[in-house]
Amino acid sequence: MKSFTEYLTESKKVYEFKVKIAGDCPKDCGKKIKEALAQFHVESCSSGKSTPIQETLVDFPDTKNTGMTIFDVCTSYPATSMQVQSILAEKLRIATSMLKVRNLAEEKEIALNNQHKTKSGKAMLGTDYENNNTEDLVGETHKMNFLKGLSKGSSHHTPVTGYNDELLAKSAPKHAKETSTKQVKVKNNAVNIFTKQVNVPTAKG
Repeated sequence: MKSFTEYLTESKKVYEFKVKIAGDCPKDCGKKIKEALAQFHVESCSSGKSTPIQETLVDFPDTKNTGMTIFDVCTSYPATSMQVQSILAEKLRIATSMLKVRNLAEEKEIALNNQHKTKSGKAMLGTDYENNNTEDLVGETHKMNFLKGLSKGSSHHTPVTGYNDELLAKSAPKHAKETSTKQVKVKNNAVNIFTKQVNVPTAKG
């Protein structure tokens, strides 16, 4: 059985952030991040992970040919990304343009918005559109094909088997057939009544 301390630890809410610094990091940057965010009760701060130098960075579009260092910071006291970024920029003496702080939800949104930004290497300016013929889907061709299908008796539907086949009757019930036969006879009699010739006696002068 778990102790009360274990239950309390598991139910404890934490707030995770990605701290990204473009260019060179200050010395002992991880330690300084912990000290700067002490008011938010830092649970953990990873050692910085540096990325290779790139021509452009998604997080820092204004910088060219530089790398960045990423820190995973976890706090037990709530804070916003803007709060953490403002405090770190002041404590680490880094320009806000070279520092980005986002929580995990914001990171997922940024990744989703930039997943199709990979350059294809093809010039789009002056390139003709692909020739896609959609006459069979819209326009006069589609209407003519639709009308031809109607004239061929496409209203006769093909039965589709499914999960309820065992519950459905394979033929009409016996009493239904008898009822339909009686209705036909009654209808025929009604026709005979109205079509029967009646001889009208002529008046004697």
